[in-house]
Amino acid sequence: MMSSSVGKEVVDALEEFMGRVFPDIVGALVVRRDGLPVAFKVGGEFNAKVVSAMVAIARSTIDRLGAELGLGGESVISVSQYTRNTLLVAPLSKDLILTAIAKPDPNLGLVLLEIDKLKDKLTKILIE
Repeated sequence: MMSSSVGKEVVDALEEFMGRVFPDIVGALVVRRDGLPVAFKVGGEFNAKVVSAMVAIARSTIDRLGAELGLGGESVISVSQYTRNTLLVAPLSKDLILTAIAKPDPNLGLVLLEIDKLKDKLTKILIE
């Protein structure tokens, strides 16, 4: 179980990330592989529990797809663009997934750069 100070550190890191890519990112979550949210900062139109559960399913499907097609190695990031939003899903560890919800046409270069920085920061807080 995560201590409340660690939880606050994670939420602070998510908020800081969202601030650096404002206004492109409308939600950021750390999700367990079993579909439970660890920490999140999302706009009112998104239900963090639903997003977490669906992202966990998508993540395992993406992993299976990579294995079945022999794509090799681990998935680093998945980007799904929809007409109204863009979803970015990146594993943090075997058990944790970072998810960001962006506006339809985000500055993808900047978002991906900041996701890499956020992954490093969250790894230090949650895993090391």
